[in-house]
Amino acid sequence: MAITTLEEYLREFSVEIGDRILTSFPALHAPGDPVSPILGKLLRKPFAAQEVAIAGAVARLREANSVACIAEMGTGKTLMAMSIAHVFAAGRPYACLFVVPPQLLQKTAREILQTIPGARVYVIDSLRSQRPGQAGPHGVNEFRLRNGRIIRDGVHTTLTEMRLRGKHKSAWDRWVAEHGPGPHYVICGRDRAKLGAFWRPSFQVARCGNHNGAIVNPDSGRPIVFDDERLLREDFDRQERIAETLESIALCGGEKTKLRRPLYSPLWQVDGSRIRRYAPIEFIGRYEPATFCTTSLCV
Repeated sequence: MAITTLEEYLREFSVEIGDRILTSFPALHAPGDPVSPILGKLLRKPFAAQEVAIAGAVARLREANSVACIAEMGTGKTLMAMSIAHVFAAGRPYACLFVVPPQLLQKTAREILQTIPGARVYVIDSLRSQRPGQAGPHGVNEFRLRNGRIIRDGVHTTLTEMRLRGKHKSAWDRWVAEHGPGPHYVICGRDRAKLGAFWRPSFQVARCGNHNGAIVNPDSGRPIVFDDERLLREDFDRQERIAETLESIALCGGEKTKLRRPLYSPLWQVDGSRIRRYAPIEFIGRYEPATFCTTSLCV
């Protein structure tokens, strides 16, 4: 009988396909292989399938700088992610950064405190300390579990203060000396982590020449064209970061010159007239890249 659909093909050759996958990509940790004894010390014991995934991810981290744990909702990605960091640390003091959807901040904190022995959990509410007129939590605050509820209690600091602690020695060593070996888990909402500076368009208006009065790219001196349509001032009113890749630019005399390599030309810049903001994830990446074993959860 002829095979006409993908479902029929997979049903017919599923065994052969599975054997080929296992031959080409042997498992880093197979069911039945011994797992780390650290898993047995967790306050919540993972299921057998989760232990296999955790052990395989840890094995991958020992070979590479990153690992992806992809699974459907309800399979325990949060539990597996924190367990991966804990097992990978192998008893050494460590800090782990969780970037999660904002509605999962307290859920993630609760699961960490209920799973990792001796864990300290902090949430990044904002990059800096409280400003005049600002309401709500700010800075970096510790989460604790009280009568089954998550509350902000304990350490209160800011990312800037954490950085300044490392003036004469590493910030992480100083933090461990002050607050204990942990483990320390820092949680940040996905949207807040990327909350950076306000921006504005950076086009120019030509004052002379063939394009007098038109919107032009300040790098090329030519009108900005997308999809064979010249952009107008109104096109920059929408909140979109427009950029061009230039192959050539115009000289003062109007003649074009070929560039040796393509030039990425962003048509937006920081708006200095509005409040200055710095994305927490960029701050951590620039000033404290060695502090965290970073885990990003996708749910």
